[in-house]
Amino acid sequence: MLESQINKFLSLPELKFTNKRNLTNHIIQFDAYKFSEFEVCPKCATKSTKVHDQVYVHIKDVPIRDKTVYLRIRKRRFRCPNCNAVFREPVPGIRKGFRSTQRFRSHIRWCASNFTDLKRVTEKLRCSSWLVYKAFYEQLALDVKKLDYSRPKTIGIDEHSFVRNTKTHFKEFATVFVDFNNNRIREVTLGRSFDDLINSRAVDIQGRENVKNVVIDMSSTYKKFVAKQFPNALITSDKFHVVKLFNHAVNKIRIEIMKHPVFEKSKTSPMRRLYLTRDDRLNFSQRSIVRHINGLFPELEEIYKFKERMLSIYNIRGFKRARKAFTKLTDEMALSGRKAVQSLRKTLVKWQVEILNYFKSGITNAKTEGYNRKAKLIQRKAYGYRNFENYRLRLIYDCR
Repeated sequence: MLESQINKFLSLPELKFTNKRNLTNHIIQFDAYKFSEFEVCPKCATKSTKVHDQVYVHIKDVPIRDKTVYLRIRKRRFRCPNCNAVFREPVPGIRKGFRSTQRFRSHIRWCASNFTDLKRVTEKLRCSSWLVYKAFYEQLALDVKKLDYSRPKTIGIDEHSFVRNTKTHFKEFATVFVDFNNNRIREVTLGRSFDDLINSRAVDIQGRENVKNVVIDMSSTYKKFVAKQFPNALITSDKFHVVKLFNHAVNKIRIEIMKHPVFEKSKTSPMRRLYLTRDDRLNFSQRSIVRHINGLFPELEEIYKFKERMLSIYNIRGFKRARKAFTKLTDEMALSGRKAVQSLRKTLVKWQVEILNYFKSGITNAKTEGYNRKAKLIQRKAYGYRNFENYRLRLIYDCR
């Protein structure tokens, strides 16, 4: 009766448990052995019933009520009648050469996912940090393979900084591919150059020909990669990055204007916040201040009006109406004699198709930016990663 209860509790049906001992107040040991009429040789797949000798192995299992559990298993060694090789009988749930059950290694993954750091896991499970580190990422790799990758229709691509946990703190970049339909990160790649992307796992995404929309920032590298790997996708330039171009141009002129004697007595100026806020969101007094400053500095007034025109275009409904307004904006910018305006217009003309595709798809890269934020939190929580593959597994699993 006791043996059947132990078998049911430990979920190892091929083992027969003979004894239970309390080695210390915190360690429990179960004695067991495997019973079978024959075993199959792993080399030539021949049945063998001849027992050569037997050995005892100690396997660590999942703790019971915070008590460490060890399995003392008696294993027989068989001699193959065909190839004369000696092999040890296998036990399901315990991989060859491992000193812990697969269930225990899965339990490490659960603890590492819910505890604040791996050091607390080692203290809780009373095992080495090497085992926790090895088993955790080993289980993550298995869990990532089990994820159901349905064919995405909309993908967002963006990069974020990746800092290795070394003394130099060398800064690299990681590119994420976000599946908008299933709300998860599909793939992560080290680097953001075309060669890095084309040689990564991103090219192995199943159903690439079925992807209808891809959202990117204004990067020629991403544009070239998407055109090659997602031939049937509509490329959309992210709305935030388009507005960011105008804000950067406005901010650059504003910094130069702050050196004017008019602002010498002002210790703090609200100009930056006022000029980055949409005009229709300013109150009457704030709008009056902006118009007064614009009257003093024509160059700032010109680029500010173009920024507001671009924001108003994004409020237009309908592709044809938006294209007409966008063309009118670039034509007016062409008449300007200022270098900053001409440089901005050149970029808009280059990305005209991708910018206007927003009015067809209506999607932005906000979801991808949100996952980038989560990626930085994962890095900060782990104090950086030395191994990018481990970082990739953690990010895909946590953002599934």
